[in-house]
Amino acid sequence: MSTASTQRAEPLWPFAPPRYRHALTKFHATSESMSQARASGSLTYRPHIDGLRAVAVLPVVLYHFRVPGFGGGFVGVDVFFVISGFLITSLIFGELGEGTFSVLRFYERRVRRIFPALFAVIAASTVAATLLFFPRDLLRFAESAAATALFSSNFDFWQQAGYFDTAADLKPLLHTWSLAVEEQFYLVFPALLYFMHTRKRVSLLALVMGLAIVSFVLSVWAVGRFPSAAFYLAPYRTWELMLGAILALGNFQASKSPWLCDGLSVAGLAAIGWAVFTFSTTTPFPGLNALFPCLGTAAVIYAGEGSAGVVRAFLSWRPIVFVGLISYSLYLWHWPIHVFWNYASGGPASSAQTAVLIALSFLLAVLSWRYVEMPFRRKQWVSRPMIFRIGGAATAATLLACGLLFALHGLPQRFSPEVQRILAEADDSESHRHGCFNLTPAEVRDGRICMIGDAKAAAPTFVLWGDSHADAVLPAVEVAATHEGRKGLFVAHGRCPPFLHVSLTDEPTERCAQFNDAVLKVALGRDIEEVILAARWAYYDQGRGAGPDADEERHLIDLDPPAARDASQHATFARMLQRTVLALLGAGKRVVLVAPVPEPGFDVPEALANAAVRDVHVDLRPALAVYRARNAFVLRDMADLQQQYRITLVEPADVLCASGRCALMRDGRPLYVDHHHLSVFGALQLSGLFRGRF
Repeated sequence: MSTASTQRAEPLWPFAPPRYRHALTKFHATSESMSQARASGSLTYRPHIDGLRAVAVLPVVLYHFRVPGFGGGFVGVDVFFVISGFLITSLIFGELGEGTFSVLRFYERRVRRIFPALFAVIAASTVAATLLFFPRDLLRFAESAAATALFSSNFDFWQQAGYFDTAADLKPLLHTWSLAVEEQFYLVFPALLYFMHTRKRVSLLALVMGLAIVSFVLSVWAVGRFPSAAFYLAPYRTWELMLGAILALGNFQASKSPWLCDGLSVAGLAAIGWAVFTFSTTTPFPGLNALFPCLGTAAVIYAGEGSAGVVRAFLSWRPIVFVGLISYSLYLWHWPIHVFWNYASGGPASSAQTAVLIALSFLLAVLSWRYVEMPFRRKQWVSRPMIFRIGGAATAATLLACGLLFALHGLPQRFSPEVQRILAEADDSESHRHGCFNLTPAEVRDGRICMIGDAKAAAPTFVLWGDSHADAVLPAVEVAATHEGRKGLFVAHGRCPPFLHVSLTDEPTERCAQFNDAVLKVALGRDIEEVILAARWAYYDQGRGAGPDADEERHLIDLDPPAARDASQHATFARMLQRTVLALLGAGKRVVLVAPVPEPGFDVPEALANAAVRDVHVDLRPALAVYRARNAFVLRDMADLQQQYRITLVEPADVLCASGRCALMRDGRPLYVDHHHLSVFGALQLSGLFRGRF
């Protein structure tokens, strides 16, 4: 580390005005990354780690701005986790060894480091959201802002990551989940170090390694079964921070050969680069794939502790170091800029606009670092009691503002009555969803199933079975059944097509199969005459969504496969649909297939409201040809089944797309609640299709 002292004396930012250079150098000498301790407790500045922060943040920014080639840029967060684990553990363990560790001082540093820029971004985002967001989106923002202020946003976004989740591009604070994970980790980890530091170092290291292994195994297990939890929750991410802690505690002696250190650093950067340039949103993550960026980061940190080489010199280059210094502010500011631009403009930015937005992100990051982060880190300017009071006041003010937004119902009075009527349709969801949707197999077997139709009828004689699209068309079925004096049963589960022996990738293996087996037993009941099957068929046939979820892939898995594996997803779909229909027909049931509902591919209420706000008259209705193209295989399969087995086929497009374009609105009211689910009002337009079909 012989170069550290000489680099410390140099101005960090060669382009800064002379009057700022002393302040920048003084700040850098007291920055978090230099004040970390090795085993001896000595403080050593590591400029290459600030450079590594730049390697972490730049892919994240480019990924979020949809720059081609950076499909795995999200792994930059994992790089940050390893760096953070290394630096914080070095600092705490060094101070414990010197007998100078203080819990209050530790959390004071965290508040000084985290709070100022974070709450500045929350405040700016709250103003922007209040000016731009429609009421429903503003309320969702308020919920996430409150969770962010309490460092629990990872739980909030995990809970939202369901079938009816809002697209990520409508969540300005989505990226704060990683801060929540870190802060939750640091509520527990310092206590572990404090109580264990007097034991043999090897015992503490063994304990940390054991915890890391447990967390990693949990991550590998959960990524295929509970992918959202594996991504957002701390227990599945702890191993990444622990990996950095292991480096700090291990006292591993790096090579004194610059060539070996460079080779290891290059290998580490290559592993990070491999993840950045080859991963995508469809890559199972974290789990095993997170080893690439995490081990790569560990390799760069470890090699940087050895002899100075070319890679360490590059990472210590002052412009790279400066990007690392502003990386926290850059991480915080860039995503809200992306979200609010897309919201205000009504669509993604062009290449030129993206370049401007990235430049704006850097400008705000520099200003935030200079005028928000730096002043609060100076103890002579803000004392410890004051920094805690300021932090508490910022948290309370954020919670109060969010509470007011909820009390005022998202301020709908900001918009005209016409726009309010359009937006109200987004809440016109089918009323049975909360109590009848997503039942467990045990609940189905126990008969906790909702009745629909004519309550005066003696016994249920039909079953409506499917996924969320079955839930969406339920009002039409119920009106028709009531009109004909029929009572039925409703059983549906999100992302579970009504197929026997089915599973999907990225879903718990037996979930859908067990649910559908339970539903089949209900459908085969003595009084049941008809079974209505409704689902988002193209999603399962093609293995991907449309519009906001077009990049979301889920492939069918046949748990009862034939001897030869299918060459295509469609062959699996066709076989499983036919298998289910034949099982019902063989039991003497009549089968009603509900053909696909047209999917506009964009949030219909918001698109129509945006057009009304801007007074833009444009025909947003999808062409019937587009509907037929997306559902070509599904419609062909259903037509074949209708011809071969004389099943009943109900085609929503006959009503919704009668003019050659698929309707989005009728009588001033949207027909959809989002980008593919019908509203109650939209579903009722189809009630005539079901009359006489039982």
